[in-house]
Amino acid sequence: MAKNDVQILIAVDLYPSANVEELRDVLPPEREALRVLLLTKLGAPRLSPPPDSSPIDWPAIGRAVEQIAVEVQKIRDETTNPTAVFIGGRGPLAVFVHLGYLLSKFGGRQVVLNQAPGGGPWEHFPMESAKVESPPLLDQVAGLPAEEVSRPGRLGIYLDTAGRNPSEDVFEDFIVNEGDPVAGVIKLRSSEALLVTPDNIATLVLQLTQFLSQAPARYRRRSGLSLFVGGPVQVAFAIGRAINPTVVGKDIWLTEYRAPRYERVYSLPFNPRTEPEIPQGAEDVNARRDVIDAMAAAIAELKRTMKAEHLPADVLSATDRKRFIERLGRLERSTDTKKDSAFRLRVIEGHYALGEGIAEALRRSTVPQQQGFAKLLILHELLHDWQALRSTNYSAVGGAGFVLEQVDYAADAFAVRALMKMELDRGGDAARDELRARLQRWLEMVLHGISAFDIMAQGTIPMDRLDERRLRRYLMWHLQLARAATIREPSHVDEMLRPPLTVELAPLAGRLDTERYDKVVTRALPDTELFCAIGGHLVRQARRPRFDPGALVDAVKSYAHEPIQQAMVFLVDEHRDKLAPWFA
Repeated sequence: MAKNDVQILIAVDLYPSANVEELRDVLPPEREALRVLLLTKLGAPRLSPPPDSSPIDWPAIGRAVEQIAVEVQKIRDETTNPTAVFIGGRGPLAVFVHLGYLLSKFGGRQVVLNQAPGGGPWEHFPMESAKVESPPLLDQVAGLPAEEVSRPGRLGIYLDTAGRNPSEDVFEDFIVNEGDPVAGVIKLRSSEALLVTPDNIATLVLQLTQFLSQAPARYRRRSGLSLFVGGPVQVAFAIGRAINPTVVGKDIWLTEYRAPRYERVYSLPFNPRTEPEIPQGAEDVNARRDVIDAMAAAIAELKRTMKAEHLPADVLSATDRKRFIERLGRLERSTDTKKDSAFRLRVIEGHYALGEGIAEALRRSTVPQQQGFAKLLILHELLHDWQALRSTNYSAVGGAGFVLEQVDYAADAFAVRALMKMELDRGGDAARDELRARLQRWLEMVLHGISAFDIMAQGTIPMDRLDERRLRRYLMWHLQLARAATIREPSHVDEMLRPPLTVELAPLAGRLDTERYDKVVTRALPDTELFCAIGGHLVRQARRPRFDPGALVDAVKSYAHEPIQQAMVFLVDEHRDKLAPWFA
């Protein structure tokens, strides 16, 4: 190295045995321009090494690795001198794969630092590829077809330098359990334990690069890859460098072996959950201001027109209904929309805030939809205060998915019942003649609000991510909308909305979100059925002509209202004794 070269040391300091000073000491002596980047300084947690099986915050690690690449780019931008990147330390193999994947886009010298098995001196493993092909070090290949395979699904690739030969079932079962079909499994490994040295690493880099640029193409209908890596950290880093997204694709599952099984880490390219960006152009700002003004006007109207007798008596006592109306009447709108990205209610302080997030979600809705949603929202959130669900204790309540679901359903049902009672009281016979239409309008408003926020948050149709609890919420309100078409008397509104309700599909393929520990639905299964619990009674419907429970997953993902309603109308008709008991 030249004396003026800028050295960058990336220290993977996740396991306690990582010693940054040891890594410094084995760098070339020209270290005047040394920059040290530590994963833990960028937000990655310290880990207990194997065999510890405690949950790992993989998203936090992934964010730190991504930030490493950002910092490397900053350093390169600040200098005109050549850069040399050294990577060493102790951590999961998936971290080194991710680092190799990110750093492959940078030029300059890249060297992995590691010790021989059992300890010994630190050695340098340059990541340059061999100039001339040598006999392959990984001499065992299985599952690589001679011709293209048209079978769809995810392709599993196992790469190992330790001479191990696990059954293909291990990898196939992992992919299936994570919710994907299997296109095939390819194994590239050494026939016996291979000692990876500074002398043979270049040959290995070349072989891995050639293999990962050619093997995936044999499965042309693959939906993505699942990587299973075994070997030292320099091999893991070389595998990451060998991944060309243009060739391999852009849905690569990283895994980590944590005895006795593999664990899903995250996907590459890394795409963690982020808050949706709110555009700040003049037209955007003005459109959101119009939404907020429309919603505030609707809440002001509700304050003038709603009375205590409109509130469900089975939810609040006479005294609490009076207090509820008093609190509603005292609420004033806070104009601090920047502080609150969605909605904030402080009952004890007597104010609410409509933020930019809620305005952005509803800006493409009609004014009646914006105003109807505002009325539902303020009643819903005020009841949450009675339910002891408040802004001061809301954090982490979402982890109790079924509990929050029931609390939310009760608040939504309370709001719809109150608004229906108010309209029927104020509208007289004309409103009673429109009983079904008015109830359906409010239930459609509930569904519109749910989907408006999902569309804003995900930005794609169909949605990329469907949490199982979110699926249940869509199904519950679609069922209520179908039931609303059968009511005949005002008393049926309360009869329909009062009992607890849960609707779900099972079984469903899915995966665990290791950031929030939600189940994310990937697809239905051939034996998926619809289950409903209403007022403590069971409704169960398997697939049959004109009713396919599994199709509801894709319909919800696509916000396809009509096919879901057709299914729910069928369900109500088939189980009218429980779902439409007022029918005679």
